[in-house]
Amino acid sequence: MTLDKEPLQTAAGAHFRLHNRLGDIWWSLMIRGLLALALAIAALFWPQTTLSLLFRLVGLYVLLDGALNLLWAFRNGEVGAYLVPGLISLIIGAVLLFWPSMTGKLLLTIVGIWLLLQGVSLLLAARQSYPGDPDRGLFMNMGIVITITGLVLVIWPGTGMVAISWVIAIAALVTGALLVFLALRLRQVEKRFD
Repeated sequence: MTLDKEPLQTAAGAHFRLHNRLGDIWWSLMIRGLLALALAIAALFWPQTTLSLLFRLVGLYVLLDGALNLLWAFRNGEVGAYLVPGLISLIIGAVLLFWPSMTGKLLLTIVGIWLLLQGVSLLLAARQSYPGDPDRGLFMNMGIVITITGLVLVIWPGTGMVAISWVIAIAALVTGALLVFLALRLRQVEKRFD
């Protein structure tokens, strides 16, 4: 009798772990997506605001993104994959949030480097995912858009404030929309799994 219960207990444990994992992933993606959409709206509708305010908004987003990465790393025991990007995001977010008086070119270069790191990590994640995964193309496209935006900011940090605002808004809008879409898809998977 105990032999018959053992596979059921193993399956129940796997179900519980997968359910918790999906729950952690979807809300994390949703929060990041909504923050990115808020940043996009602010950059689109207030492009003439001071560059300092825009950098603070970007810094706040990067800081929260880093904190979510660290939370994810320690909560799920995947320290290797999320710890370094989380720490880099925290450092860059703190610089942007607390020292916005630095020169605009330097801050735009810092934002560009962060976007490059984020884009490359998304491209690597897409490459390592299962080839038949329907979300693989979304991660690849999101990584390409973010990487190109980062390159633009690193190569041409001296462009006008409105142009920079639009570039940041477009990148944040695409990123936010894709993250919200992925979060909703994962939420549907979790509901179907239940």
